[in-house]
Amino acid sequence: MFTSVEGDWDEVMDVVRRAVAAVEERAPRVSLVLKADIRPGVTDGLTSKVETIERHLAQ
Repeated sequence: MFTSVEGDWDEVMDVVRRAVAAVEERAPRVSLVLKADIRPGVTDGLTSKVETIERHLAQ
């Protein structure tokens, strides 16, 4: 039920805006929960998380 998005603040918020607009076209109500994990200097965190999990599963 959740989607993770990573990137520049303005780009991420544009994705959120467009996702809400797409749902609004088909539904009378849109519910949005937004959680931000702002970590300066960290990039490509989602990829590193997947790589860590894959490394643990391979053991």
